[in-house]
Amino acid sequence: MTETTNKLGHKIGTRGARTRRAILDALRGLLNHKHLGEIRAADVALAAGVSAPTFYTYFKSVEEGLLILCEEAGEDFQRLAKHIHADWTGDRAFEAVRAYVLEVLALWGDHGPVLRVEHMLADKGEPEFAESRIKRMRRLHLALERRIAQAKANGMHPQGLSPRLTSYETANLVESVAAGFALMRRADTAEAIVDTTAHIVVKLTTGR
Repeated sequence: MTETTNKLGHKIGTRGARTRRAILDALRGLLNHKHLGEIRAADVALAAGVSAPTFYTYFKSVEEGLLILCEEAGEDFQRLAKHIHADWTGDRAFEAVRAYVLEVLALWGDHGPVLRVEHMLADKGEPEFAESRIKRMRRLHLALERRIAQAKANGMHPQGLSPRLTSYETANLVESVAAGFALMRRADTAEAIVDTTAHIVVKLTTGR
């Protein structure tokens, strides 16, 4: 999300854009080793190498900066649907889903601390973060829902199964694997985790 004016109503130029980016990057860095409740605007400003008043020139709160980081993560997530829209004939379904799982893992590697806080605040009912999460996953959910509905129409799923709910649960499964990947590595290899997850997603989606 690119702002064109700051909180003072002034146009953000090249220098201002660099400062704003530095503040966002500092907040992202702090989330790697601090809980959100422990992070103050002054902490973010110090990490960014700017003054506290400069922080408030661009953001009204730490939460506003966090929401922008969530939106940036959401933009990256939009490319996931391409794997669901790919050719799924025969063994290509597993190949496409494996690529999807790998990309989710990569995205959580890039945005994990931000996404964990987004999940927490969305689960607590914070409306802006709930909407951010919904928006981030909407395109993927719709792609999965279409696949699941098609399989149901072909008799591959029971009549009582909801394609919409199954799309949510399937996407959540992959997110859960990505969020807990380091812990799962204690049980098996990375390749085994990725392949098993891909097989489960193919089964949930196609019924095959």
